[in-house]
Amino acid sequence: MTRPPLATPATGVDRVLWLDGLPADQLAARPPLDGDTTADVAIVGAGYTGLWTAYYLSTFHPDLAVVVVDAGRAGFGASGRNGGWCTAEMPALLPSLVRRHGPMAAMRLYRAGRRTLDELRRVFDAEGIDAHWRHDGSLYVARSAPQVDRLRGWHDVRNRLGIGGLTLTVGAQAAEQVGLTGVRATAYTPHCAAVQPARIARGLLAAVERRGVRVAEGTRATRIAPGLLVTDRGTVRARSVLCATEGYTGNLAGHARRVLPLHSYALATEPLDAGTWHRLGLHDHRTVAESRYQFGYLQRTLDDRLVLGGRGAYYRFGSATDRGPAAARRAYDRLRRTLAELLPDLADVPVSHRWNGVYGLHRHTEPEVVYDRETGLGHAGGYGGEGIALSNLAARSLAALVAGISRPETRLCWVDNASRRWEPEPLRYLGVRGVSAVATGADRYEHRTDRPAPLARLALRAIV
Repeated sequence: MTRPPLATPATGVDRVLWLDGLPADQLAARPPLDGDTTADVAIVGAGYTGLWTAYYLSTFHPDLAVVVVDAGRAGFGASGRNGGWCTAEMPALLPSLVRRHGPMAAMRLYRAGRRTLDELRRVFDAEGIDAHWRHDGSLYVARSAPQVDRLRGWHDVRNRLGIGGLTLTVGAQAAEQVGLTGVRATAYTPHCAAVQPARIARGLLAAVERRGVRVAEGTRATRIAPGLLVTDRGTVRARSVLCATEGYTGNLAGHARRVLPLHSYALATEPLDAGTWHRLGLHDHRTVAESRYQFGYLQRTLDDRLVLGGRGAYYRFGSATDRGPAAARRAYDRLRRTLAELLPDLADVPVSHRWNGVYGLHRHTEPEVVYDRETGLGHAGGYGGEGIALSNLAARSLAALVAGISRPETRLCWVDNASRRWEPEPLRYLGVRGVSAVATGADRYEHRTDRPAPLARLALRAIV
């Protein structure tokens, strides 16, 4: 095979593997709002957070009238464009939770997130959602001495919290576990499943509709206020109005600085043969991630493609949620080079799909669930890329708050953990670019010297 020049678009530019893989019966569009209406609860956003919140509202309080609106199609945003990891391991977030909320609160959130995988599987079975669920765990790899130290640190934090469940392997035995180049250590956790994310979203859409929830696609929300959701197709008057728009929150009037939209990129190869998978050491569907600051992650799909994503978080001035073709091409070129670096045998493999998605980040870098009973306004999100599992847990927290019932999810540290807003432009743009530059520089330094980048962790923590 001859690899195309990096500047030449690969086959299927802007094609999303997961959306291409939806069965015909999940593609039917739902009608938009057809004028003003009323409800008990109105939800903006028909991605994971919005649909899961509607699902649990129909469970906790079945007589509530719930309306969900989305500017596009349900699940066709970040929920259908992510990397396909269903995990709540939170390797970067866990130390931050300990620092800001204390070890007991961090441990409770982590354990609740881990139990969420069982809850997801229960709902998928009950609702007949074929998520291509493959619960084979995750393997985090270190390819330099500083990365080994970071894996050890994560392992030690978990042990101090009494979490455990992470198997650390160092040396030649680690290199035998996966075919990535230069592996010095691995950390394996069983608490991750590889999934087909778009099937989850569209299956969940059908499930909430069977429970009486109204979902209006092609309905753009423009403003929310106590008791009021204004859209381009009509106004919804509701006792509770919930925002579940993640990285697209800035499109709502008055919310431009509440959530930072970051662009993440992924590509998928054509199906690989059994011999190739054997050489790569990926005999099952465990997911794999690097331990760089600007990390890459990969997985094997049910139809034997390799999906590679990550390699930095990209921000556009003014919190724009679209990307120009030149910027996208550069991001995909970096991914292709990462693929060749990590798996040289795949340097020439044809790429069938490549896509990007937008995820949200709060100023304090933590997820949050907020509900004001007096105004009826609430929101949830900011999962930092781990939204497949965490959105379910957050939705249970938010739905219980709205329904007025006490559950363990309402006592987690992310409830009412509202972040301050992001800085105005151009400070926001310069700050995010600064974080990216520090992370990229730290990775290059560690690769070149095999030593920790001076002050990198402190600088990243201070900027974010």
